This record gives sequence, C-alpha cells and structure tokens, in this order.
Amino acid sequence: MDNKKTAKIEEIIKKTGLTKKDILKQIEAKEKEFEGLVSEDGAIYIIGKEAGLDLAKPKVESLKINNIVPNMRQINLIAKIIFISPIRTFKKGDTDGKVLNLTLGDTTGTITISIWNEDVEKLKDLKAEDVIEIKNGYSKNGYLGKIELVLTSRSEIEKSDEMIETQELTQQKPKTNKTNIVHSLKSIKEYDRVKIKGCLASIYEKKIVHNLCPECRKKTDDNDNCQIHGKVIPNKFLIISGTIDDGQGRINAVFFNDAVESLLQKKAQEIDIDTKNTQTRKYLSDKQIFGKDFEIEGTIKKNRLTGSEELHITVVNELNIGTEIKNNIKELEV
Repeated sequence: MDNKKTAKIEEIIKKTGLTKKDILKQIEAKEKEFEGLVSEDGAIYIIGKEAGLDLAKPKVESLKINNIVPNMRQINLIAKIIFISPIRTFKKGDTDGKVLNLTLGDTTGTITISIWNEDVEKLKDLKAEDVIEIKNGYSKNGYLGKIELVLTSRSEIEKSDEMIETQELTQQKPKTNKTNIVHSLKSIKEYDRVKIKGCLASIYEKKIVHNLCPECRKKTDDNDNCQIHGKVIPNKFLIISGTIDDGQGRINAVFFNDAVESLLQKKAQEIDIDTKNTQTRKYLSDKQIFGKDFEIEGTIKKNRLTGSEELHITVVNELNIGTEIKNNIKELEV
C-alpha cells in the first residue's frame, strides 16, 4: 500500500477511532460489495465519505457500452447523450409522474436509460452532446431484448467534463442534398430510400402484436400490467419480420405498425383478435400474403445485432394489375 493510501487510512482512523485492522476489513468488504468495479483507492474514498471525510476523489473505473450485459450491478459509465426525449408526464392513481428517455453513446455502441420523477428535475438542463457520468446503475433486458440502464436509489448521474467520441458520430450518414432513391434490391446501401415492386418471400416465426404500456412503452404482461405503472390499457405495436424479393434481389425486411395494417388490410385490434393462438406463418399463409406483389417503400438500415442491411418498410400498397398492364404497354410502345 502506497504512502497516499496509508495517509488516507490514518485520517479515517483519527475520525472514527477504529483500528487499522478494522479499516482494512472494511476496504475488502467494499471491494466485494462493488464486485471488482471499485479499486482499493475507491473503497478507501467511500469509507472516508461515510465517516464524514472529504478525501481526494479517485477516478471512477468506467465500462464501455459493448461490455454491458443484462443484470450487471454497480455499473459506472461515462457516455455522450445522442438523443434526449421531451419530458413526458403521466398519472398513476392520484400521483403525477415524469419520465425522460436518453440514448447514450461511446465508441463501442449505444444504450438507453429512462429517468423518472424527482430525478427528471435534477437533469432537466441536460441536452444532446452533453457527456454524463453514471455511477452505481444496473442493466436489464428491455423492450425486444435490448439492454437498458436503470438507476436505483443509490445511483448517481451528473455532467462530466470528459471528451467522448461516439460510434454514431464516426459512422454517421453522409450529408447529401437529397435522399438516394433506388428502385431495385440489386444494388443498395445503408440509408437508401427504396421504392420497389416486390413480394413477401418468407417470414420469421415471431409474434405480430405486442402490448406496450402507453406511458413508458415497456411490454405489459398477459394481464395488461406494467411493472412501473400497474394496470394499463396497452397500445398495440405491430411487427412482421421476413424477407422481401423484387425479382432482382432479396433482403431481410421489417414491417412496422401502419405498414403491417396495410399489408393485412386490417386494424391492430382486428389483427390482435385474429392472431390469438395462431402461428404467424399459418396466419399469413391463410391470408394468401406470400408471393403476392406489393408496392413497397422503406429505408435501408443496418441491424445493430447482425451488422447486415435490412429494409425498414413504412408504406405498402397492393398493385393495381390493370394499371400495371397499361404502364407496361406504354413502355413497350416507347
């Protein structure tokens, strides 16, 4: 143990009247409590603070976002705010609540965190591009299995003076004067706007309708209970994942909400009833969706998990066969 640490321990001994042996046991206990995320120097600082001493503050050992896995405790993180939502208010019984959602980034990736109630007021002056330091948070699986950070009563969050580069900034979309619109899957790249005639060639056997809390957008249980807001009337979130083929190429694709309703020609509530106790593939097969041509519009984006390109579909229209024949004849005449 170096002279600086020894001097700090002696200060704690004078303040508390404990023996050096007692202090060393407390240091060991603190290191175990924080599961290796706090150094010996950090443990001494914490013990000193609990005793009312203002010892020199050690540098916090910070994780990188790509090293965070579900159910980690005592997470320390320094990251840049990439996105900050407006403050949303809600009622739970007779109680008023507030929530603020942040997307944080560093050079390894991004992660989200929700700030609730009294903590929102403390952080209302935060803005995008600010760097913040989070201490003693924990992680969990959030919506669709995406890892989220969570604050506890022991957590701290404050602005930091550190300079942080983010993956979002180093890999951002090139600035152009107009969006590149393509009409074939043969040659596409990230951020292209796609307008094609194609069919749903295959689907992944996943649930179409997901129930979300209208306040926090978290999944509800089978009885429409939100872990945070209790019994709610959930919103319906629609997803169909599969592959699209336009005769010149094939790509993984995801239909969201309005695009799903357009594809199935039904509203969310009807789809929810129709798909109860029915496999997605059978349901779509019965509706004769496979192989049927549609006019499809969407954007090429990279899947964060696989790194491969996929088409996020926003517009779906049935092809008008009569109009298509006329257009083909005009093309031949030209």
